[in-house]
Amino acid sequence: MTNEISSGSPAPLTPREKKMYEQEYKHGAELFQQALSSYTKSDNPYQQKEFQDVMDKALDVLNKTARELNRKALLEQNNKIQKDYATFNQKPEDQRVVESLNRDLDTARKSIG
Repeated sequence: MTNEISSGSPAPLTPREKKMYEQEYKHGAELFQQALSSYTKSDNPYQQKEFQDVMDKALDVLNKTARELNRKALLEQNNKIQKDYATFNQKPEDQRVVESLNRDLDTARKSIG
């Protein structure tokens, strides 16, 4: 259930909600990075598929929490993460793509504070 004002603008977040979304965002980013690291270390395609599922779900959490926090810089950073992740899905063996994805996730996490 969401509290939406009929004018289309969302109700402002309370400090408690803001903190909760920030923690959720950080946790999602950490989970994504752990799954990414495990994916790159695994040579088992079934394991890799499971890690990819975790990354997909973590990315969904990142996008939802960034939208709730409504921070332009964070939303832009999420766009970079999504682009890097799309590239990673095409070339998972490319270490430069993995490093770029990790950098973007670190940047996003650090921007939360």
